[in-house]
Amino acid sequence: MADSIITLIHLFATVAWIGGALFMKAILEPATKQIDPKEAGRLNAIVAKRFAFVSWPSLVLLLVTGYLKTPAGMLFDTTSHLGMVLTVKHTLIIIVMIVGMTIGMVVVPKLRRAMPAPGTAPSQEFLKASHQLHRLTWTSTLIGLAIVGVAAFLW
Repeated sequence: MADSIITLIHLFATVAWIGGALFMKAILEPATKQIDPKEAGRLNAIVAKRFAFVSWPSLVLLLVTGYLKTPAGMLFDTTSHLGMVLTVKHTLIIIVMIVGMTIGMVVVPKLRRAMPAPGTAPSQEFLKASHQLHRLTWTSTLIGLAIVGVAAFLW
């Protein structure tokens, strides 16, 4: 029973994290290109801030429940097929967390510092940070999907 509850929490956290990331990249981002850039930027900032309250706890839940679901001695064991699949998955998780921390601790502060004043054109620094954010959020989303794909080989 406990294993089923851990699996359920793991799956809900996966849905919240990957579903939110896919929503942001596949629906929100293209939709905001249809509205005024100032309003689009404001909407993106609000949604991104709220998503952070879902994504980071989801990642923590995924780490805890994933650790609990990992068979003893197989955290980074490459001596078996299962161990190799888990190693790939765990490596991707480490990469996606580094990307997420880079977004939150480096790119977002750059964007805030370089935010153009109302009625002024964005600086090169702001545009560069915006492009970096776009690339990193796509990278994180694609790695997240790869993690789900690798996890399929565990069942």
